[in-house]
Formats: sequence, C-alpha cells, structure tokens
Amino acid sequence: MARLVFYHHPQAENFSLKYSSASVAEIRSQREQSDESTKLIGYPFETPVYVLYEGDSEIESAQDIDFDQEWLSDRIRDLPRPGQVVAFRLVELLEAAVDVRDEDEFRLYKEFEPQKIQQALDHVSWGAPLPTVAGEVMSNLILRHSLPNANHRTGIAMLQFCIESVDSDFAMPRTHVDDDTWREWVDPYIVDSKRLITVRRNNLRFKQLEDLDVDLVERKDGIQIRLAEFELDMHWREALSKYAGQHESHCTDFGQAVLERAERDDLLDRQGPTKQEFITYLENGLVERDFREMF
Repeated sequence: MARLVFYHHPQAENFSLKYSSASVAEIRSQREQSDESTKLIGYPFETPVYVLYEGDSEIESAQDIDFDQEWLSDRIRDLPRPGQVVAFRLVELLEAAVDVRDEDEFRLYKEFEPQKIQQALDHVSWGAPLPTVAGEVMSNLILRHSLPNANHRTGIAMLQFCIESVDSDFAMPRTHVDDDTWREWVDPYIVDSKRLITVRRNNLRFKQLEDLDVDLVERKDGIQIRLAEFELDMHWREALSKYAGQHESHCTDFGQAVLERAERDDLLDRQGPTKQEFITYLENGLVERDFREMF
C-alpha cells in the first residue's frame, strides 16, 4: 500500500506541510522553533513519519470580502496603470465567483497582494502567438497567487479576455463548473496545474518525504502528487524556475485547447495582443459585462 501524507492538515486546510521527520524529538524541536501556529500529525507507517504543519489559526469567510473602491484604490495606488486595471478586474471576478458559489466553497486563505499582479504582467511575451500570450497571462497570474482564493478560475477568465482582446466575437466554450462537458476536459488542466505549483514551492519538503519512503502527497480537493514523477533534488531557486517554465507550457497548451474546442483554429497562429491592447480591452470592452455568468 502506498504511504500517503497530507499536504494540508485534514482538519485545518489553512495549515500546510512544513517539515517531516522519523524522529519525534526532531519534529518537536522544529515545532518549538516555529514562530507560527502549528499542528502535528504522526503517520503510523511501519516506520512512523511525523509531519509539522504551519498556518494561520483563522480562516476568513468569503462573505467577509469587502473590497470597496476606496480600499482597493489605496492598495493599488502605487502600481503602474496596467497593474491597476488588472487588479480591479480580478477583484470583480473574485466577487462574482463568491456571489454564485456556495459559501462553504470559498475561504480567504491569504492576504490580497496586488503588487504581484504587476510582476505577472512583466513576465508575459506580449505580441507572441495568441495561445502563448493567453497561456502566459493565465500561468503568471496563477503562479503569483495574488488573490486570497479563486486564482485558477480568475486566471482562466483572464485567458478568455486575452483572446477576446484580439477577436471580440470569440465565444468561450462553456465554463460553468456544473457543466459536465466543461468539467471533463478542463479539470485535468486545473489539477495538473495545482500539482505543478505545489511541487514548485515545496521540492525540498517533498524530497524530505521521499527520503522517508513516502509515495504520495495529497493536497486539498483530493489531488494526489506521486513524488516519483517529479524531480525534487535541486536548489529551491532552480525548482522555482524549472516548474514555472513547465507551468507556462501547460497553460499555453490549455490556451490552444480552448481555441481548438471553440473551433477557432484561425486564431491559433494569430498574433496575441500587446500589453496596451490587453489593458485597453479590460478597461473599455468589459464595462457592461456580468462576470457572474462566467462562474
């Protein structure tokens, strides 16, 4: 039987794996040195494995979201104009997602970090082929993880807007989460994306687990990561770069799949938008859009 360890604490998913050991004394020492709230699990394998989890003691409800215009303006005032525009749209998308989904499905796991939005925009190959630009927009927004939740859903929405900025008549394939056809072909992209970004941030922690003969790490939503399928033995900076590249390629493939499924092969070789063209569309092309229809 595979030896499985949880990445998020099963009873407190805002606590994530930080350290593992076969030694009770070592794991307790790590716990004493931590400045964060901690939880500990002992996995009763034939050779036990002890895992320390760190996190926040409280998770805010999505119903506590109150990104009013004044608050948001204060947070993004120092960003260049492109970052401000994308931040406004991302927050609108998040609020729309919260509005149409069950309250229990949304929790606020982290602070809103709008400065990371500008970082994401700076890493896009603007003007490259459309699937590349759209995929990189999606990938870099997900990698920077600026929102307190729904980064994948809003990232897919931004991919859609990127395509629309080139062809306003583009019709996105059905994206409602309760649509079985959408779920069948999109979910694997989202699941693999979550695997990649989890490994990217935790290669050394996962290498530690692999050395303890752990086979699988399971994150929330039941997504399992088979450690043998990933290269873990590298410096964490190398892992950040390596898996960011893989994630960009993965999202570019998704952008191509979206165009093919929408039967828009004519857009596959089309030049993607410049940054200014994308921002102009976000400002002027979405004024009367009801984002709730996207979720």
